[in-house]
Amino acid sequence: MKISRKTLLIGWDAADWKVMSPLMEAGRMPNLARLVERGVMGNLATLQPVLSPMLWTSIATGKRAYKHGILGFIEPTPDGGAVQPVSQLSRTTKAIWNILNQCGYRCGVVGWWPSHPVEPINGVMVSNHYHHAVGPPERPWPLLPGAVHPERLADILAELRFNPNELVPEEVLPFVPRALEIDQGKDRRLASMMKILAECVSIHNAATWLLQNEEWDFFAVYFDAIDHFSHGFMKYHPPRQDWISERDFELYSGVVNAGYEFHDRMLGTLLGLVDDDTTVVMCSDHGFHSDHLRPRRIPREPAGPAVEHRDLGMVVIAGPDIRKDELLHGANLLDITPTLLTMYGLPIGDDMDGKPLLQAFESPPAITRIPSWDEVPGDDGRHGEALRQDPLAAKAALDQLVALGYVEDLGDNAGQAAARAAREMRYNLARSFMNADRYPEAIPILRELRAAEPDETRFGTQLAMCYRAVGETPALRELVEQLRDIRTRLAAQAEAAIGKLRETVRERREARRAERLAATDAEQNSARLPLLTRQERANWHRWRDQKHTTFYDIDFLMSCVLLDEGQPEEALALLASAGEAQPDRPGLHIQIGETYLKMRRPAEAEAAFGKALAIDPLNFHAHLGLARACHRQRRHEAAAREALETVRLMFHYPMAHFVLGRALFRLRRFEAAARSRILDYARSARV
Repeated sequence: MKISRKTLLIGWDAADWKVMSPLMEAGRMPNLARLVERGVMGNLATLQPVLSPMLWTSIATGKRAYKHGILGFIEPTPDGGAVQPVSQLSRTTKAIWNILNQCGYRCGVVGWWPSHPVEPINGVMVSNHYHHAVGPPERPWPLLPGAVHPERLADILAELRFNPNELVPEEVLPFVPRALEIDQGKDRRLASMMKILAECVSIHNAATWLLQNEEWDFFAVYFDAIDHFSHGFMKYHPPRQDWISERDFELYSGVVNAGYEFHDRMLGTLLGLVDDDTTVVMCSDHGFHSDHLRPRRIPREPAGPAVEHRDLGMVVIAGPDIRKDELLHGANLLDITPTLLTMYGLPIGDDMDGKPLLQAFESPPAITRIPSWDEVPGDDGRHGEALRQDPLAAKAALDQLVALGYVEDLGDNAGQAAARAAREMRYNLARSFMNADRYPEAIPILRELRAAEPDETRFGTQLAMCYRAVGETPALRELVEQLRDIRTRLAAQAEAAIGKLRETVRERREARRAERLAATDAEQNSARLPLLTRQERANWHRWRDQKHTTFYDIDFLMSCVLLDEGQPEEALALLASAGEAQPDRPGLHIQIGETYLKMRRPAEAEAAFGKALAIDPLNFHAHLGLARACHRQRRHEAAAREALETVRLMFHYPMAHFVLGRALFRLRRFEAAARSRILDYARSARV
């Protein structure tokens, strides 16, 4: 039986309760507050790697990246000769709108990442390239081919886009009240903020027009602006960090909150366009560090800004059959599609990795299952097989043709870019396997990547994590020692290179000074060139990072080696040394706690896990460690409480369920322990 009449799915990339909850309490996000009051809310655990195109495809399919095929931000072009933004042609499985399409439902999809080129579904699709502004407003702004389906709507939707140059001061000042003081010739941050805002408005305009003018049963709209606002301006968010200047803080400290408030106003408009029988599902793919956990530096590597992402996003579900004003525990972004299928009375695929969030429903519906929706025939609205392809396979096929002499070598330019894109996709594939605890499948990929680029130490670090997981201690020791040697060598080389570049800058500065003394004013103005070329500046940043590299992860991994080799005291000494350099790392204290547990010193382990939670109260690994430490001390109520908190934060965590079951058994709550009735226990137990 179908439960939902209509469903509106709203995606806010990077939305985080840590920012939204204070705004809601202050009355600054009233529409979200009202939605929460009439539904359920909770954290939404993300996946690794925390890269948005992969995550939003997991949300739309209920599957991990190694199953759905979207493996990063860019991919090789079909001919393998260049790169392109990731497209949905690489998706190898049906999305929720494809499943609903073949079941006779009419769908609307706006801005989903990735959704270009649009699919010919029964309904409307607007791609994630639709809203990107190109050029000044007085010039034509053509839609990219494949940006809108059906074609009859292309002209209408094109007119609804908003160019950043159309913004007036009254629309900018709520974000940057002192915007008129900024010299935009020198400071491009204001222009960046305006571009984010305008593109957000374009998506909102398209969604609101389609909701009012097109028939639909399911409608999904995705906004990327919170993520962009956060990457650009979270560093200036209160409280001021000691490395942020007071002037920058004065100018840009309100951008993130203003961005959230703007989204709340858009939410109010969207909710005003649907009736009371519509189920509304809101979610984000991950959170964003907004407090003391904000990183000071962003790694200079592909997808480096993901270090700013937090493992917990948000979810809200509200509708006629949904519980009211309750918390949702243990949700994962893989659960969204199974929950949506349940709302429509449709079976869940056994090949999906998520579960329906039954605790959201007033009366939990019956669940049916099928082996896979991919095996169900029918018009699902996807592109034909001729357009769908595996970009990794396309690149490999081209390399083979080049080797055989059938195709001319494309050279270093585009070919190297395509090779790098393929490399990153392989790396992300390995990390997706790791996140699913399929380490044996990740190991050969990481070995291959490391063999090709041994100085790219992130490949070796992830391979070391795999060795640790499968218990290959001798291989782990050898690899960690190699990584330490490589980091040491690269740091020395970087220091020497920086010294040479500084000498070059001094020589150029002296030459400029001599030229100015002999030049006319006109000649001086025409000769004001930067002292460093663009490539030299990029090299300087890379060398600086290598020079100041840390050995925290190396020490962490070596402590694992020592622990496995029966040298816990040596492991603790190494961790203590690492802690002096990185005292604010929760993982450090968690590893110290694990070491104490292995040494049968649970009280000291409890203290270490407590330190990790003092840094990050929502760290589920620390909660689980604390549960184990309490259990070792026969404090089973406390163990059950901490294990339950772990499950609430991360339901897909088998060890947490095991520890909870064991604690319940010790408490003689045998039925709850045997049946894993976690939610029943959570409601009844005072822990």
